[in-house]
Amino acid sequence: MKMIRRVLVAMLMLAAGAVQADTCKQPEILRFVTVPKQSQQLQYEAFEPMRLHLEEVLGIPVVTIAAHSYQAVIESIVSGAVDLAEMGPASYLKASERDPGIKPIGSYSFAGGTFSPEGSYYNSLLLVRQGETYAAPEDLQGQAIALTDPNSTSGGVIPRTRFVEDTGLALDRLASHLVYAGSHDRALKALQAGQVEAAFVASREADAYIERGEAEAGEWRELWRSPPIHYDPIVSSSHLCPELTEALSQALLQPSPALDLLLKQKRAQGIVPVSAEDYRWLKPLVLD
Repeated sequence: MKMIRRVLVAMLMLAAGAVQADTCKQPEILRFVTVPKQSQQLQYEAFEPMRLHLEEVLGIPVVTIAAHSYQAVIESIVSGAVDLAEMGPASYLKASERDPGIKPIGSYSFAGGTFSPEGSYYNSLLLVRQGETYAAPEDLQGQAIALTDPNSTSGGVIPRTRFVEDTGLALDRLASHLVYAGSHDRALKALQAGQVEAAFVASREADAYIERGEAEAGEWRELWRSPPIHYDPIVSSSHLCPELTEALSQALLQPSPALDLLLKQKRAQGIVPVSAEDYRWLKPLVLD
Protein backbone atom coordinates (compact mmCIF):
# COMPACT_ATOMS: atom_id res chain seq x y z
CA MET A 1 0.00 0.00 0.00
CA LYS A 2 1.36 3.39 -1.00
CA MET A 3 1.06 4.99 2.42
CA ILE A 4 2.96 2.24 4.22
CA ARG A 5 6.67 2.94 4.26
CA ARG A 6 8.35 -0.42 4.63
CA VAL A 7 11.67 0.99 5.69
CA LEU A 8 14.26 -1.44 6.97
CA VAL A 9 15.14 -0.61 10.55
CA ALA A 10 18.81 -1.30 9.85
CA MET A 11 18.83 1.41 7.18
CA LEU A 12 17.13 3.85 9.53
CA MET A 13 19.68 3.15 12.22
CA LEU A 14 22.49 4.03 9.84
CA ALA A 15 20.78 7.30 8.99
CA ALA A 16 20.33 8.01 12.69
CA GLY A 17 24.08 7.78 13.24
CA ALA A 18 24.41 11.41 12.25
CA VAL A 19 22.35 12.50 15.27
CA GLN A 20 24.65 13.93 17.91
CA ALA A 21 24.01 13.22 21.58
CA ASP A 22 24.43 16.87 22.55
CA THR A 23 22.01 18.32 20.00
CA CYS A 24 18.27 17.86 19.72
CA LYS A 25 16.53 16.77 16.58
CA GLN A 26 14.04 18.72 14.45
CA PRO A 27 13.25 16.04 11.85
CA GLU A 28 12.11 16.90 8.35
CA ILE A 29 10.01 13.71 8.49
CA LEU A 30 8.56 12.27 11.72
CA ARG A 31 8.70 8.48 11.86
CA PHE A 32 6.28 6.39 13.93
CA VAL A 33 6.55 2.67 14.68
CA THR A 34 4.57 0.18 16.75
CA VAL A 35 5.26 -3.31 18.05
CA PRO A 36 3.62 -6.03 15.89
CA LYS A 37 0.55 -6.98 17.93
CA GLN A 38 -1.80 -7.37 14.96
CA SER A 39 -1.36 -7.39 11.20
CA GLN A 40 0.60 -4.46 9.80
CA GLN A 41 -2.44 -3.41 7.77
CA LEU A 42 -4.71 -3.24 10.84
CA GLN A 43 -2.12 -1.27 12.80
CA TYR A 44 -1.55 1.11 9.92
CA GLU A 45 -5.28 1.76 9.48
CA ALA A 46 -5.71 2.40 13.21
CA PHE A 47 -3.02 5.09 13.31
CA GLU A 48 -3.79 6.74 9.96
CA PRO A 49 -6.19 9.42 11.37
CA MET A 50 -3.58 10.50 13.91
CA ARG A 51 -0.81 10.41 11.30
CA LEU A 52 -2.74 12.95 9.25
CA HIS A 53 -3.49 15.02 12.37
CA LEU A 54 0.18 15.09 13.38
CA GLU A 55 1.14 16.22 9.89
CA GLU A 56 -1.29 19.11 10.19
CA VAL A 57 -0.21 20.10 13.72
CA LEU A 58 3.54 19.71 13.20
CA GLY A 59 3.70 20.92 9.62
CA ILE A 60 5.98 18.06 8.53
CA PRO A 61 5.34 14.67 6.89
CA VAL A 62 4.64 11.77 9.26
CA VAL A 63 5.27 8.21 8.10
CA THR A 64 4.35 4.87 9.63
CA ILE A 65 7.20 2.36 9.75
CA ALA A 66 6.52 -1.38 9.54
CA ALA A 67 8.47 -3.30 12.21
CA HIS A 68 8.57 -7.09 12.18
CA SER A 69 9.68 -7.70 15.78
CA TYR A 70 9.59 -6.10 19.20
CA GLN A 71 13.38 -5.93 19.22
CA ALA A 72 13.37 -3.91 16.01
CA VAL A 73 11.17 -1.30 17.69
CA ILE A 74 13.49 -1.16 20.72
CA GLU A 75 16.55 -0.66 18.53
CA SER A 76 14.91 2.00 16.37
CA ILE A 77 13.68 4.18 19.26
CA VAL A 78 16.99 3.88 21.15
CA SER A 79 19.03 4.78 18.07
CA GLY A 80 16.80 7.71 17.13
CA ALA A 81 15.87 6.02 13.84
CA VAL A 82 12.22 6.64 14.73
CA ASP A 83 10.74 9.55 16.67
CA LEU A 84 7.53 8.13 18.10
CA ALA A 85 6.71 4.56 19.09
CA GLU A 86 3.89 2.54 20.60
CA MET A 87 5.63 -0.10 22.71
CA GLY A 88 4.75 -2.85 25.11
CA PRO A 89 5.69 -2.12 28.75
CA ALA A 90 8.59 -4.59 28.70
CA SER A 91 9.92 -3.20 25.43
CA TYR A 92 9.69 0.33 26.82
CA LEU A 93 11.59 -0.67 29.98
CA LYS A 94 14.33 -2.37 27.96
CA ALA A 95 14.64 0.67 25.72
CA SER A 96 14.64 3.18 28.60
CA GLU A 97 17.32 1.17 30.40
CA ARG A 98 19.59 1.95 27.45
CA ASP A 99 18.25 5.49 26.93
CA PRO A 100 16.59 7.01 30.03
CA GLY A 101 15.57 10.04 27.96
CA ILE A 102 12.83 8.11 26.14
CA LYS A 103 9.61 9.73 27.37
CA PRO A 104 6.23 7.99 27.87
CA ILE A 105 3.45 10.31 26.67
CA GLY A 106 0.17 8.45 26.93
CA SER A 107 -1.56 5.10 26.97
CA TYR A 108 -4.94 3.96 25.70
CA SER A 109 -7.89 3.26 27.96
CA PHE A 110 -10.65 0.86 26.93
CA ALA A 111 -14.16 -0.21 27.80
CA GLY A 112 -14.37 -3.58 29.50
CA GLY A 113 -14.29 -6.64 27.23
CA THR A 114 -14.62 -10.40 27.46
CA PHE A 115 -11.26 -10.71 29.23
CA SER A 116 -10.24 -7.14 30.15
CA PRO A 117 -11.52 -4.71 32.79
CA GLU A 118 -12.48 -1.15 31.91
CA GLY A 119 -9.59 1.32 32.05
CA SER A 120 -5.97 1.50 30.96
CA TYR A 121 -4.88 -1.86 32.36
CA TYR A 122 -4.79 -5.37 30.93
CA ASN A 123 -3.57 -8.83 31.96
CA SER A 124 -1.39 -11.58 30.60
CA LEU A 125 -3.62 -14.62 30.08
CA LEU A 126 -3.03 -18.31 29.53
CA LEU A 127 -5.90 -19.35 27.25
CA VAL A 128 -7.15 -22.74 26.10
CA ARG A 129 -10.01 -23.72 23.84
CA GLN A 130 -13.35 -23.90 25.61
CA GLY A 131 -14.04 -27.56 24.84
CA GLU A 132 -10.75 -28.92 26.21
CA THR A 133 -10.56 -30.67 29.59
CA TYR A 134 -7.57 -28.74 30.98
CA ALA A 135 -8.53 -27.45 34.43
CA ALA A 136 -5.22 -25.96 35.62
CA PRO A 137 -1.89 -24.93 34.07
CA GLU A 138 -0.20 -28.16 35.20
CA ASP A 139 -2.64 -30.12 33.03
CA LEU A 140 -0.79 -28.77 30.00
CA GLN A 141 2.22 -30.97 30.76
CA GLY A 142 3.71 -32.20 27.49
CA GLN A 143 1.56 -29.96 25.26
CA ALA A 144 2.52 -27.24 22.75
CA ILE A 145 2.11 -23.68 24.05
CA ALA A 146 2.26 -20.45 22.07
CA LEU A 147 4.01 -17.30 23.21
CA THR A 148 4.09 -14.01 21.32
CA ASP A 149 7.61 -12.54 21.27
CA PRO A 150 10.50 -12.69 23.77
CA ASN A 151 10.12 -8.92 24.32
CA SER A 152 6.33 -8.97 24.63
CA THR A 153 5.23 -8.21 28.19
CA SER A 154 2.16 -10.44 28.31
CA GLY A 155 3.25 -12.92 25.66
CA GLY A 156 6.89 -13.42 26.65
CA VAL A 157 8.25 -11.76 29.78
CA ILE A 158 5.39 -12.32 32.24
CA PRO A 159 4.92 -16.00 31.27
CA ARG A 160 8.60 -16.65 32.00
CA THR A 161 8.62 -14.73 35.29
CA ARG A 162 5.36 -14.07 37.13
CA PHE A 163 3.66 -17.21 35.80
CA VAL A 164 6.56 -19.31 37.11
CA GLU A 165 6.40 -17.53 40.49
CA ASP A 166 2.65 -18.09 40.79
CA THR A 167 2.49 -21.71 39.65
CA GLY A 168 5.97 -23.14 40.19
CA LEU A 169 5.85 -24.38 36.60
CA ALA A 170 8.85 -23.64 34.36
CA LEU A 171 7.62 -23.30 30.80
CA ASP A 172 10.53 -25.20 29.27
CA ARG A 173 9.67 -28.22 31.40
CA LEU A 174 5.89 -27.85 31.18
CA ALA A 175 5.50 -27.66 27.39
CA SER A 176 6.53 -30.23 24.80
CA HIS A 177 7.61 -27.21 22.77
CA LEU A 178 7.13 -23.45 22.91
CA VAL A 179 6.21 -21.48 19.80
CA TYR A 180 6.93 -17.76 19.45
CA ALA A 181 4.10 -16.79 17.10
CA GLY A 182 5.36 -13.25 16.46
CA SER A 183 2.15 -11.42 17.39
CA HIS A 184 -0.87 -11.87 19.65
CA ASP A 185 -3.14 -12.43 16.65
CA ARG A 186 -0.91 -15.20 15.31
CA ALA A 187 -0.80 -16.87 18.72
CA LEU A 188 -4.61 -16.81 18.88
CA LYS A 189 -4.87 -18.16 15.32
CA ALA A 190 -2.55 -21.04 16.26
CA LEU A 191 -4.78 -21.80 19.25
CA GLN A 192 -7.90 -21.71 17.08
CA ALA A 193 -6.34 -24.01 14.51
CA GLY A 194 -5.28 -26.58 17.10
CA GLN A 195 -1.61 -26.03 16.32
CA VAL A 196 -1.05 -25.40 20.05
CA GLU A 197 -3.06 -26.35 23.11
CA ALA A 198 -2.66 -23.05 24.93
CA ALA A 199 -1.45 -19.50 24.32
CA PHE A 200 -0.14 -16.62 26.42
CA VAL A 201 -1.62 -13.36 25.13
CA ALA A 202 -2.69 -9.92 26.30
CA SER A 203 -6.29 -9.80 27.48
CA ARG A 204 -6.89 -6.65 25.43
CA GLU A 205 -5.63 -8.31 22.24
CA ALA A 206 -7.91 -11.30 22.84
CA ASP A 207 -10.81 -8.85 23.28
CA ALA A 208 -9.90 -7.02 20.06
CA TYR A 209 -9.77 -10.32 18.19
CA ILE A 210 -13.28 -11.13 19.41
CA GLU A 211 -14.57 -7.60 18.67
CA ARG A 212 -13.40 -7.92 15.06
CA GLY A 213 -15.49 -11.08 14.72
CA GLU A 214 -12.51 -13.41 14.35
CA ALA A 215 -13.56 -15.48 17.38
CA GLU A 216 -16.65 -16.03 19.51
CA ALA A 217 -16.77 -14.63 23.04
CA GLY A 218 -17.04 -18.14 24.51
CA GLU A 219 -14.37 -19.73 22.32
CA TRP A 220 -11.60 -19.65 24.95
CA ARG A 221 -11.25 -19.81 28.71
CA GLU A 222 -8.40 -18.79 30.93
CA LEU A 223 -6.25 -21.05 33.10
CA TRP A 224 -4.15 -18.25 34.55
CA ARG A 225 -4.22 -14.45 34.77
CA SER A 226 -1.43 -12.04 35.74
CA PRO A 227 -1.80 -8.96 37.95
CA PRO A 228 -2.96 -5.81 36.09
CA ILE A 229 -0.41 -4.25 33.70
CA HIS A 230 -0.62 -0.63 32.56
CA TYR A 231 -1.38 -0.55 28.84
CA ASP A 232 1.29 0.06 26.18
CA PRO A 233 2.88 3.53 26.32
CA ILE A 234 3.27 5.81 23.33
CA VAL A 235 6.80 7.21 23.72
CA SER A 236 8.92 9.91 22.14
CA SER A 237 12.59 9.65 21.27
CA SER A 238 15.15 11.37 23.52
CA HIS A 239 16.67 12.83 20.36
CA LEU A 240 13.72 15.16 19.72
CA CYS A 241 13.83 18.81 20.73
CA PRO A 242 11.68 19.56 23.83
CA GLU A 243 9.23 21.79 21.95
CA LEU A 244 8.52 19.01 19.44
CA THR A 245 8.00 16.48 22.23
CA GLU A 246 5.55 18.88 23.86
CA ALA A 247 3.70 19.37 20.56
CA LEU A 248 3.40 15.59 20.22
CA SER A 249 2.04 15.32 23.75
CA GLN A 250 -0.56 17.98 23.09
CA ALA A 251 -1.63 16.36 19.82
CA LEU A 252 -2.02 12.94 21.44
CA LEU A 253 -3.68 14.01 24.69
CA GLN A 254 -5.88 16.97 23.72
CA PRO A 255 -9.38 16.24 22.31
CA SER A 256 -9.63 16.57 18.53
CA PRO A 257 -11.60 15.05 15.63
CA ALA A 258 -8.46 13.15 14.60
CA LEU A 259 -8.11 11.70 18.10
CA ASP A 260 -11.78 10.66 18.01
CA LEU A 261 -11.13 8.79 14.75
CA LEU A 262 -8.01 7.15 16.19
CA LEU A 263 -9.92 5.98 19.27
CA LYS A 264 -12.72 4.63 17.10
CA GLN A 265 -10.23 2.64 15.02
CA LYS A 266 -8.53 1.32 18.16
CA ARG A 267 -11.90 0.67 19.86
CA ALA A 268 -10.54 2.74 22.76
CA GLN A 269 -12.16 5.25 25.12
CA GLY A 270 -9.28 7.68 25.41
CA ILE A 271 -5.57 8.28 25.82
CA VAL A 272 -4.43 8.97 29.39
CA PRO A 273 -1.08 10.51 30.42
CA VAL A 274 1.54 8.06 31.71
CA SER A 275 5.02 8.31 33.19
CA ALA A 276 7.91 5.97 33.90
CA GLU A 277 6.48 5.41 37.39
CA ASP A 278 3.46 3.57 35.96
CA TYR A 279 5.73 0.76 34.73
CA ARG A 280 8.26 0.67 37.55
CA TRP A 281 6.87 -2.46 39.25
CA LEU A 282 7.67 -4.47 36.11
CA LYS A 283 11.36 -3.57 36.13
CA PRO A 284 12.59 -6.50 38.28
CA LEU A 285 10.71 -8.95 36.04
CA VAL A 286 11.94 -7.42 32.80
CA LEU A 287 15.53 -6.43 33.53
CA ASP A 288 16.79 -8.99 36.06
